[in-house]
Amino acid sequence: MKIEMTPEEHARLHRRRGRQALGLVIAVLVLIGVLTVLHAGVNAVAKLFDDTAQKQEYEDKLEGLVLFDPVPFEGIENIDDLTLREAAVWGCVYSIQETQGGFDGYNTDPDTEQLLIPSVDVDAYLAKLVGPSFRMTHKTFEMEDMTIEFDDTTQCYKIPVTGSVGSYRATVTKLFKKDGLLHVTVGYIPNQNATDSILTTTSDTPVKYMDYLFSRQSGSWYLTGLTESETKPESTAASTASEPAMMADSEVQDAILATGGETPAGSDAASSEAAAAGEEADSTAESEAASDAEPQAESAASAAA
Repeated sequence: MKIEMTPEEHARLHRRRGRQALGLVIAVLVLIGVLTVLHAGVNAVAKLFDDTAQKQEYEDKLEGLVLFDPVPFEGIENIDDLTLREAAVWGCVYSIQETQGGFDGYNTDPDTEQLLIPSVDVDAYLAKLVGPSFRMTHKTFEMEDMTIEFDDTTQCYKIPVTGSVGSYRATVTKLFKKDGLLHVTVGYIPNQNATDSILTTTSDTPVKYMDYLFSRQSGSWYLTGLTESETKPESTAASTASEPAMMADSEVQDAILATGGETPAGSDAASSEAAAAGEEADSTAESEAASDAEPQAESAASAAA
C-alpha cells in the first residue's frame, strides 16, 4: 500500500534537511575556527620563546667589536680608544654590506679608489650600539697592518681595499637578564686569516665566549660593559695516562744490579760468608791464645819446683 505525503509533510521534510545541512556547515566552520585559534596560539607561544631574530640583531651590533677581540671593560668610557675606533669603522662597513648588499651608493677616492664612508654613518652605527649620547672624535688612526685615514674636508673615512680584517666573527648563543643588565653571550669563531695558514680547516665552533652587558636607557638597550662568560668552549677530552706496568722479578734484579746494588739472595749469601769468616777468625785467635798459654804454665810449674 503506497503512502502519499501531504504537501505540508514535504515542506517539513525539506526544512528538516535544510536545518541539518546548515548545522553541518556551522559545525565545520566552528571546527575550522577552533583549529585556527589553536594554531595562532601555538605560534604566539613559539614566538615568545623564539629569540632568533633578537640574537641576529645583537650579532649585527657586536660584529665590529668581536672582530678585534676587546679586553673586558666596565663602562663604555673605559673601552680602549683604538679598539672602539676599529669597531666603529669596520662595524659600520660590515653593517652596510649586510643591510644594503654592497656599496653602490657610496663614493670612492678618485686617486686611490678607496671606499669613502661618511662619519655620519659611523656615528649612526655607534648610536645603535652605545647610545645616542656618546660622541667619538673622528680622526686618522693606525691599525696593525694599515692606516685608516680620515679626510676633514669630506668628513669621510678612507677604507683600504682589503680581503678581511679582525680575528673573530660573532655568534650569539644566549640572552639573559641578571642584576638589571642584559647579558649577551657571544661565541668567538676564528676567521681564516687569523690562523695565517691555508692548511687550517675552518670551523663554526667557538673557541671562547664573552658576555656583553647592556643597560636599559630610554626604552632601549645599549652596551655598557664586557666580562668573562660562564659559558666555556667544548674542551677536547685529554687522553688518560696509562698505569705503569709492573716489572717482573728478573727485571727488578737486573735494574738493581745495573745500579750497583745486590739482590736479596746475594745479600744473604754475603752475610753468611762474612759470619763464617768471623767464626774462623775467632777460632784461630783462641788456638793461638791457648798455644801461648801452655809455655807460660810450664815455666810457672818449673819455678814452683
